[in-house]
Amino acid sequence: MKQDLHSMWSEAISGNGSVAVWRLPHTDQIHFLADMSEQPSSGMLDIDKSGFGFAVSPFLNSDGSETLFLKDDVYAVFSADELCDFREPAAYHVGSCLNIDVSGSREHFIKMVESGIASIADSKFDKVVPARTLDRTLADSFNLLKLLAEMSAAYPNAFVSLISIPEIGTWMGATPELLIESTSQHFRTVSLAGTQAFVEGMDLSAAAWTQKEIEEQAMVSRYIVDQFKTIRLRKFMEKGPRTIRAGSMIHLKSEYYVDLDEVEFVDLGSTMLRLLHPTSAVCGMPREAALKFIIENESMNRELYSGFLGPVNMDGETQLYVNLRCMQLLERTAVLYAGAGVTHDSNLGKEWDETTLKCHTLLDLFNHE
Repeated sequence: MKQDLHSMWSEAISGNGSVAVWRLPHTDQIHFLADMSEQPSSGMLDIDKSGFGFAVSPFLNSDGSETLFLKDDVYAVFSADELCDFREPAAYHVGSCLNIDVSGSREHFIKMVESGIASIADSKFDKVVPARTLDRTLADSFNLLKLLAEMSAAYPNAFVSLISIPEIGTWMGATPELLIESTSQHFRTVSLAGTQAFVEGMDLSAAAWTQKEIEEQAMVSRYIVDQFKTIRLRKFMEKGPRTIRAGSMIHLKSEYYVDLDEVEFVDLGSTMLRLLHPTSAVCGMPREAALKFIIENESMNRELYSGFLGPVNMDGETQLYVNLRCMQLLERTAVLYAGAGVTHDSNLGKEWDETTLKCHTLLDLFNHE
């Protein structure tokens, strides 16, 4: 007899297992995977040599050595309509979090943006992406599996995920940003940047973008092309930029596609993963200088925020997503994370408003409690 998601989740958590639940964009299948080992393996992800599993990486993992790999000791697939009723709250692993208080302060964030603009004027870098947090107290009736079901229904175009790992903790989110898609036939990645609020009835093809937003997205696109040049890959197809909707927001998006029948590059997926993470969309350009600024100025450890996660070699396909529009679940608090791209044309108040808008991707779901 097939178990339901709640019972499988509860058994894995009570057995101190590491669990991942996810739904790919534009699909209605919910995937459940549990690694019941004492702790999941950690190291550089080699897609071509890995079996089926689920990868999780923190933001600070530029050499890839801290990527966690959850193997499929337990695996099941559920349809979306099997997520409709979760009466009992489910337990989850709680990690440590020091990202409360100052990291959510408007004053602190505005100072970071000011400092970022000044550093750009001094030619230290062209773009930087400072981030902040927003805390939400969890209701006594909070049920993470119910929230997952609501998130999956609300954001059909996003990669929806819930992971719970001993010592790491529990994170969930609905991200619109693909980092890499890799199969034996093709490789794909996207450039996603620029943010506006979606207004009901809006014609996406007629959306007006500012010079700042266009330039920000162009920087991310140039970064991807530069990485292709680094490995001397010249045969790729570029589509965009075009305006796409992601929940209550719209973004500019370009896609990059490589046909591996035309290009002899067996380990392109693993190679580009190491070159792209962390992307300029979550860090800045040049990456090293922007990363140095983030480490010195953000009053928090991003942990899994703006890292990457996703299924590896699932039916021959690897899809890894940047962990955005996400939150960390503590015992009584949800810590939401959001960042904004700062360029020389940035406006202090608008960057704060952008992070608030991004937080509402998840915050609005709590209003249903």
